[in-house]
Amino acid sequence: MKILILSDGIRGNLNQSLGIAERINGAELKIVEPEYKGPTYRLTGGRKGSYKFLAKISAIVYPLLSPRLTKPYLKLILTRDSYRELSGHSADLIISAGSTMAPLNLLWGRIHQAKKVVCMNPPILGTKYFDLAIIPGHDYQRMHFFKKPKNLFITLGAPSRINPKSLKEEGEKLNKRINCQNKVKIGILLGGDDQNHHLSEEWAKLFLGEIKKITKRVSGDILLTTSRRTLPGAEKICKKMLSDYPGCKLLVIANETGENPVRGMLGLCSIVFATEDSIAMCSESASSPATTIVMRVERKNKRRLIFDETFKNLSEKGYIHLVSLKQLPDLSEIAHKFLSQPTRILNETEKAAQAVRKLIKM
Repeated sequence: MKILILSDGIRGNLNQSLGIAERINGAELKIVEPEYKGPTYRLTGGRKGSYKFLAKISAIVYPLLSPRLTKPYLKLILTRDSYRELSGHSADLIISAGSTMAPLNLLWGRIHQAKKVVCMNPPILGTKYFDLAIIPGHDYQRMHFFKKPKNLFITLGAPSRINPKSLKEEGEKLNKRINCQNKVKIGILLGGDDQNHHLSEEWAKLFLGEIKKITKRVSGDILLTTSRRTLPGAEKICKKMLSDYPGCKLLVIANETGENPVRGMLGLCSIVFATEDSIAMCSESASSPATTIVMRVERKNKRRLIFDETFKNLSEKGYIHLVSLKQLPDLSEIAHKFLSQPTRILNETEKAAQAVRKLIKM
């Protein structure tokens, strides 16, 4: 079984595809990061990253494109090196996550008559052309069907690469480097701003002040990583409050290093705080044995978000604990109670992998 993973270069998207593919025993995995030709555009709402126009155009063109024109079309839209690399790989199954790789998944799958799996709902193109679409619940709520199509598999959170074996290995590796002595290890996955959320300096000060209180109360160690979206002001607060703090054993500023300690942290920590701006980050934490606390942050507008329903479901089913903005000043007391109330372990990636195994009859 040859599995080709098409990556758009976004780590969170790649981890969704890899998390599923790695659970297909005996499969040969190959990751390719194709590059489109041509100009780019940027998304509105302050979202980072640039995207190729040809990715969006290809989503429109695919349903109209004759099969015999598939190869010439791929040569037309991809850089020479990308087409050459892609041409060197046949596949029985193709997996991709995100909108830009979705058209390439279908086009290359057409050439090799491979099974085609997409994670998330690609706009414009939709899910109907794929053999299997693995859709998080918050995406599915925005889709309108009289009856759920047979090729859809709905997950409660986002798939990830989190599994017990890798967590144990990464946790041990991280602890050899930072040497945590205390029994209670407190993980913090700090996100940042997007079109809906705002992680302010004031929020960061109050949050970290409460974390310090918890640390003293339980004699714990702090392990913190920011994200690429964390604003400089919030990063500055983290460094000011934790750089010289004896209880902080790990402080990673994502915009200053290529280090990604998340799996090591999840394998090491007994309790993890994750901000609500990243459903993928919260899903990864909920998929680990750590007690997961999802922190509400400030909103740029007052409208209810589709993600709110997902977090509500995760909380009601016992996978996470939710802490509101109003509860933030009492976080140390609330979190201390949660330490004795472990959350359930989310296992959506394995369920998604089972759906893929059924598709390829393994």
